[in-house]
Amino acid sequence: MHKTYSKGLVWLRRDLRLHDNAALATALAQCEQVLCVFVLDTAILDSLPRQDRRVEFIRASLVEVDAGLRQAAGLQEAGLIVRHGLASAEIPALAKTLGVSAVFAARDYEPQAMARDDAVRQALGAAGTAFVQMKDHVVFEQRELLTQTGKPYGVFTPYLRAWLAKLGDAPLAEHRLPSPCAQLAVRPAAYAGDVRS
Repeated sequence: MHKTYSKGLVWLRRDLRLHDNAALATALAQCEQVLCVFVLDTAILDSLPRQDRRVEFIRASLVEVDAGLRQAAGLQEAGLIVRHGLASAEIPALAKTLGVSAVFAARDYEPQAMARDDAVRQALGAAGTAFVQMKDHVVFEQRELLTQTGKPYGVFTPYLRAWLAKLGDAPLAEHRLPSPCAQLAVRPAAYAGDVRS
């Protein structure tokens, strides 16, 4: 089966999991080779105390994701790339260095994250790299659920009724990671540092 992109980069953010990950599933469906990255974003981390339980949780999650990628690929040399810096600069730079055709990420809805993603989209676009975003951590997004007049709901109960009606009885889509997953690429030696170190 022909793939849309030769090499893709999955930018993990809030979705620090391999199971039911829409960005990863989409990249695997559209790319011949896939690499995964997480950026310890200094725009967020610099304002946090040195010892922060949220950061400890993220670090533990990174170790799990790294191990899961290695296992899914069946290669010790596969795994998660972890960068430290401004995500708006790190992602376009890494995409260029790795020679990827597309960067995949779950859509984020916070204003600062949307501004960051717009900056990344512009930088990637200037380099000829696609930025593919998809719905992941919500059931309905943006304008998928509106009143009959086309406006967002302002009262919860009518919103709940509309939400349940739109959901219906159909099961939610689930994105499974195939195993073994031959498309998960070996990290270049420059990025092969152990996540646990």
